[in-house]
Amino acid sequence: MSILIDTGIFYALLDEGDVNYTDALAIVTHVLEGKFGKAATTDYVILETTLLLKTRIGPEAVKAFLDFLEQSGITTIIIDEETFKKTLKLVRKHPRSLSICDAATLTIIEDWSINNLATFNLRSFKNLTINIVGKGYFNTLSNSEKEKIKSLMKKKTHNSKKTAKTRKETT
Repeated sequence: MSILIDTGIFYALLDEGDVNYTDALAIVTHVLEGKFGKAATTDYVILETTLLLKTRIGPEAVKAFLDFLEQSGITTIIIDEETFKKTLKLVRKHPRSLSICDAATLTIIEDWSINNLATFNLRSFKNLTINIVGKGYFNTLSNSEKEKIKSLMKKKTHNSKKTAKTRKETT
């Protein structure tokens, strides 16, 4: 079993105000616990995520994301020339729904026999891959798992407030 993590999961994890934050936290928690097997993402997803974080939240979110990736054990798959060529063919086939990043994700899922895709982007991936883990994931959990995730949310919110207070005091 394995899972590829898409941009929206990472973005929502770092934006506590995002509508998908709770689902993202639950998914990433389970990814880190190994519930989906080996976890991976691509260099294209990292590029896309850092661009979104920088423009929407700021450079500190980019640093937090890169620190998280470094410590997480999530494998980064680098898109090579052969994968890039397959990606372009897929974009030509679905130019209205797929970006190059999304097409590369689908190519990697197929080439690496990855079982699951963690994404909130149903517009691009619906009907093109099976086993999407995303919207509504938190609601599928047992009550004890929901409580565990809620306690992580409280802890993260508390730590965020402490960090913001420290930043304010040092400026």
